[in-house]
Amino acid sequence: MPSSTSAADKLRLAAAAAKVNTANDTSSNDENRSSQLNTTNSSTLRSAVAALKINKPSSPTTSTNNNNERRHTKTNRIRTATLALKFTGATTPWGQYNHLIGKDISTFPNDKLKRHLHARNELAEGTKSELVQRLQNSIEEERQRKIAIELELEAKHRKIADLEERGAVYVCGKNNAGQLGLNDLESRHTFTVIPSTRGKHIQHLSVGGNTVLATTSNHDVYSWGGSGLGPTGVNSTQKAMFKVPQLVDKLNGEEIIKTALGSNHACAVSKGADLFVWGRTDNDTYTSHPQYLDTATATSIACGEMHTVLLTKENEVCSFGLGTNGRLGRDFDKDNQALSLPIQLPIKQSIELIACGSEHSLLTTQSSVFSFGCGDGGRLGLGDTKDRVKPCEIVSFRGSHISSLSAGTWHSAAVVHLTPLDGSGWLYTWGSGFQGQLGQGKICKALTPTLVQDFIDKGLSVKEIFCGSNHNGAITHGGNLYTWGSNKNGALGRSIDNDLPFTPHPGIVAEFGTIVNRIGRGLPLR
Repeated sequence: MPSSTSAADKLRLAAAAAKVNTANDTSSNDENRSSQLNTTNSSTLRSAVAALKINKPSSPTTSTNNNNERRHTKTNRIRTATLALKFTGATTPWGQYNHLIGKDISTFPNDKLKRHLHARNELAEGTKSELVQRLQNSIEEERQRKIAIELELEAKHRKIADLEERGAVYVCGKNNAGQLGLNDLESRHTFTVIPSTRGKHIQHLSVGGNTVLATTSNHDVYSWGGSGLGPTGVNSTQKAMFKVPQLVDKLNGEEIIKTALGSNHACAVSKGADLFVWGRTDNDTYTSHPQYLDTATATSIACGEMHTVLLTKENEVCSFGLGTNGRLGRDFDKDNQALSLPIQLPIKQSIELIACGSEHSLLTTQSSVFSFGCGDGGRLGLGDTKDRVKPCEIVSFRGSHISSLSAGTWHSAAVVHLTPLDGSGWLYTWGSGFQGQLGQGKICKALTPTLVQDFIDKGLSVKEIFCGSNHNGAITHGGNLYTWGSNKNGALGRSIDNDLPFTPHPGIVAEFGTIVNRIGRGLPLR
């Protein structure tokens, strides 16, 4: 018989003996059972270790026998290890707080008291009453320490909660360039707070490409993302910190109220209508820090991928940047235009809202909507896919007042205000939406503005609309956030019911206006 088989038999005999010993002493107290179990475990484990240390069987005369012996040895080793595991078990957690708390220590025998005291690094000498008192004091001291730690943690949590409830930035989705500001590059599928924004009173956010700008009520501007290469406006020493919000020092004291971002450039507008620009504003010019542009004023601003449209202090619409596809609204601009020049509208009305998609632009007056630029996919809402080099009226909106306007990469959206409602109305979308961006169910392309029926069916009106490249967000009259479109990398901040990676149906993001981790999350700002 091979030596490994003999070892296995010895181990089985040891196991059988252990079973007999354990069964014969069922009436003993906890400490005796624990001691016997320890003895059995030690014996069993020693047998297992001895079996596993046995060398391979004596060399046979053929390679086939060698292989058989090796397989036999391996099988026996597995058996011995399994038997050893069967006879291991929990031992008394000597000195542990959770084991001792709530028990009547005065009933413990002396040897048990001493073992608990030894485990807690306490003196284990004296009479029973002294041992009991010493152990009780030690447990009470640990209880008080735990209470103090819990109170300290609760105070820290309450401080964080107070700051967060005053206002914070929440993010979700793709994070390959640090655009979520969470000090890592991991995507998030639910909205997560940026810790450093707690209590900062962020009033305005701009997102362009993979860079983010945030403006506070105190006119401070923070930036993050872009892998440190985007138009963050920070100096070279800060670029390595792109994964967390950094203060844009060059805008400090300039009373900035809003910003706008393109793919490689950024703009900021001050309380006094001053305009600051940085990044790549044309093919030949790149500035890493905000520069004051003294040739133009701005009260409102929007950035496309490579162009900018602004509303001046004199209520004149101007544009600059890349001019292809007519996105600057002037037929004589074919290439880059570094100067901010006016756009002529077919009617004389004051401009109220402006919005830029990647290659097209939208303007609204009191009762009209105009579009110009690239017409691919019907994003201009003019009933065809042609480009327009000058502003053209979207006839279906004539006579309507638009309360919110937004443009994405391939689609556009607007909220038509309804007089009885408080600043809200019906949402219309148009353009291409093969990831469900239009919110039109199975309709993936609309050449003219089309009503988003889902909100009406839910009895909801919309206050604000935001278009991304492949997904949208809307704030309803009740202040709740609804999202739809592509949910790749968790961009929607919520789960969707179907098996597809997108949904054409707006759904509520339930994490706002509620309590999350004992912190009250307010409703999103407009």
